[in-house]
Amino acid sequence: MGSWYLVRHGETDWNRDGIIQGHSDPPLNERGLETARSVARRLSSCAISAAYSSDLARAIETVKVMVEGRPVPTEADRDLREFSYGEWEGLTLHEARAEGPSVLDRQLGLKNGDFAAPGGETASQLLGRVRRFYARTIERHDPDEDLLIVTHGGPVRALLVLLLGLPREYFWRFGVGLGSLSIISNQAEGRVLEVWNDTSHLRLPAVEVEGE
Repeated sequence: MGSWYLVRHGETDWNRDGIIQGHSDPPLNERGLETARSVARRLSSCAISAAYSSDLARAIETVKVMVEGRPVPTEADRDLREFSYGEWEGLTLHEARAEGPSVLDRQLGLKNGDFAAPGGETASQLLGRVRRFYARTIERHDPDEDLLIVTHGGPVRALLVLLLGLPREYFWRFGVGLGSLSIISNQAEGRVLEVWNDTSHLRLPAVEVEGE
């Protein structure tokens, strides 16, 4: 049976500097490109049938590196974008806290699925659009195909919830590091989480930043 290979994009300068990205679109930096090459080497023996990515540059650049030289059809999908963080995009966490300390603490501390940054998205809204992608994808592909999905921390969490049929409350319980690999396999008795948030292929320590 096939597997879903879920990869979070490589590092950007905004990740490095702790700036909230959301729908903003900075490119990968050199460390991010090296991360993409490391994941590509990790998956070089996998027979990927198709690759999907967010339509933001950091995800598109990551997947391009990963499938370079391989006959893998690749498609960018807007529904795989990171959270929109609204007015917080372009700010550091410190600056966002200064703008509205109680607001940021609720978002990052309580992890309320119905709460959003000012002008941004809730986890419920993100889950809704990732669910659209998920529904289209399972219609297009057989369970025995291996699929590569390169996206952001929020959509990786959403796909975990959808693929395993978990309650929405599990969304915030899982960390997703930059350049991490997670694998969910299709089995006759149901899907199985084989690997989660694995960064053993990276030469440099993993970085996890909210506002991916």
